[in-house]
Amino acid sequence: MACILLVSIQILLLILACCVWGPVLAEVSSSESACVAEECTAFMQVNVKVKATSLISRASEESDEPYPVGRTILATNASAAAAWMVKYYENAKLLPDLPGCAIGERVGVEHELGIGGTQILIFVTASDAIGADSTGQVIDGTHTAEIEAFGNWSPLNYTSWFDNHDGFQQTTFNYSAAVDDGELVGTTFHYLDNGEEFRSNLVHFIPNTMHAIEQVVHEGQAENLGEYLYLNDCMLSSSIIGNADRFQEFQKLGASSRTWWKASFAVVDPVAAYSFAERVLGAEPGVAQYPWPPVEGCTAETVARFPESGFELHFVSSPAYEKPENSIQEFTEMVLSVRNLAAGVFDAYMYNSLIMAVKNLDPYIERLRAQSRDFL
Repeated sequence: MACILLVSIQILLLILACCVWGPVLAEVSSSESACVAEECTAFMQVNVKVKATSLISRASEESDEPYPVGRTILATNASAAAAWMVKYYENAKLLPDLPGCAIGERVGVEHELGIGGTQILIFVTASDAIGADSTGQVIDGTHTAEIEAFGNWSPLNYTSWFDNHDGFQQTTFNYSAAVDDGELVGTTFHYLDNGEEFRSNLVHFIPNTMHAIEQVVHEGQAENLGEYLYLNDCMLSSSIIGNADRFQEFQKLGASSRTWWKASFAVVDPVAAYSFAERVLGAEPGVAQYPWPPVEGCTAETVARFPESGFELHFVSSPAYEKPENSIQEFTEMVLSVRNLAAGVFDAYMYNSLIMAVKNLDPYIERLRAQSRDFL
């Protein structure tokens, strides 16, 4: 039975792993004789001694549906990205050194989520993988878009690159310290479809990466939440009620108060991404926050939801917040130009991945083959 499966959804990478069940993972292996790029990725997931508890509820371990355990994150400086997480997240700590491979630096962080749940983040600075020569320019472009968004006081000062994020109900992020240190931290304000203004989320990028974190802003939370990011993106007022109901449901499921409740992706085709989540992963339709079918000038998204855990995948298209020279479409075309799973090729951008645990990979392999989808 296979233990690691890597599959691409447009430019997104999903890692399904069946080897992470149990209270801890195996001890770090001493063998690195076959340390090629794709094996290094699998090696990172299954050979680090960390807790492998559910992020939503321990009850998920009895479920047949996938549940999230962490991410690998492409970085221009893996050590700096990991150090930033540990500095500003009181519940994050560095993992023991990971065995080295020729592909570049790798640094692990254990992000504790409460009630035994953890999120594992593996930051990777790729060097020899296909496409690695362009990663620095792409990540720098993301950072440039972030700086421009925070420095622009117009009603459209968001950037679509923020759509690549993990969403939490709350965290132990020390936003006051980050703001005082001059870090780029912001709060999103949406002009809703009914004309009201809604302060929704605290957002920031992890420096040296393309990955962001979003935290729901709760009633009574401190006002000093960094810069304001305004979005006139047609968010549905009805979705605000849906979000409140969603978080109450998490609590009924026994979820942590710091629940990792969604993984969001910037995409050019939300329908194709959702189709994968439904037909391969077994997800069901979730509640979208934007009009569908897509409306010109508005953000559009599809939402895939795993019914037992409540975890969601959001596939977001927000072209109003892109620039022609640094668009999600342009990035997608660039990544697809080097991606070749059919030939067994592992490219650098596959280090931006969501890791989900499953009991058995065989059903997923059968579905992928039935749909003629390539995978490693």
